[in-house]
Amino acid sequence: MHLRLICSLFLLLLGASSLISCGDSDSEATISKPTTTTTSSIVEEATIVEIDVAAEETAIRALHKAHDGAVNQREAVPVMEYWSEGTGMVMAHNFFGNVVISRGRQKVRATWHSIFARKNRWLMETTIETVVIEKKRGRLARSEGRFKYLVNAKDYRALYEKGKDGGWKIKAIDYGDNGLIQGFKVKG
Repeated sequence: MHLRLICSLFLLLLGASSLISCGDSDSEATISKPTTTTTSSIVEEATIVEIDVAAEETAIRALHKAHDGAVNQREAVPVMEYWSEGTGMVMAHNFFGNVVISRGRQKVRATWHSIFARKNRWLMETTIETVVIEKKRGRLARSEGRFKYLVNAKDYRALYEKGKDGGWKIKAIDYGDNGLIQGFKVKG
């Protein structure tokens, strides 16, 4: 207890001497203002992207209809002409209650080959209900609707991106709306 009292007094004296030393002094302090020099100024103008929504929606609907036509021809090479060359391609399909997810161009193409190798000749019909174009740059779009491949119609979501040539290409299709496309992104 005696040691604790001595340590407390020592700390109190140390604190008091610190406060006293921070007081006024005989010398005047000078405060200098920082100087800045500007050698050049760069002015960036924001580019405003104007999007003709009606024309873009028409182009997306035409692309999707042409894709369905190629699917109904039952050959993977023409079908893949409507798909993006970029990364992140995904296609999901429900086969007999199982979800098959293909990621990447080669796997999407292989999935189409396996679908076309089946003996059944069902035609695909797609009805696009909504098309939404990303407003920031106008380089991504998505559609939602219904597709009919057998007797039953199911929901689908598709994601599109503009290619270097300015034309729309399919980036992802989720036949059966399995939750892979959320907003303008592919989940997972």
